[in-house]
Amino acid sequence: MNFAGRFRHDDLGHGLAPDGEAQGPAVMEVLRQGVELIDGISAQLQQLDCLMLAGKPIEISAAAADIELALKNAAPAISRITEVMRDLGADNLFAAAAQLRRIEQQDAASLAEALRFSLARVATRTACASRRAQQMNRGLNTALKALTSFGLNEGGRLIAEA
Repeated sequence: MNFAGRFRHDDLGHGLAPDGEAQGPAVMEVLRQGVELIDGISAQLQQLDCLMLAGKPIEISAAAADIELALKNAAPAISRITEVMRDLGADNLFAAAAQLRRIEQQDAASLAEALRFSLARVATRTACASRRAQQMNRGLNTALKALTSFGLNEGGRLIAEA
């Protein structure tokens, strides 16, 4: 997805037949991939949150870079999911699941629901990680201000860089 909110077109196939009916296995594979990717990112976010609680800066940086890479690698799969939703005439995963149920694709509908819940979990974990990072930043800023008030300007910079 670009910043204008437009989804790029993927020529990898979207799982719908020319007559508009979903091809069960293709749609299910796209949704299954999405669930696996999002669950993996969710686990990485949970690990990042734990690392922030432990206060391990090198590990935090590596985990954040891993999450960024995972999100970049997930872009094509998310694009395919968006194409499937568009072809189903659905604006969101809830509507996609309902449409899949209407065309009697119960397994695919279950995967769409699972993907929706996985995305909600990722959103929650992202918010928690962001809040924790802001708390850490405020704590570091407070510590640096305290050091500066004691006249330890150079030492404060060294601590901040560490």
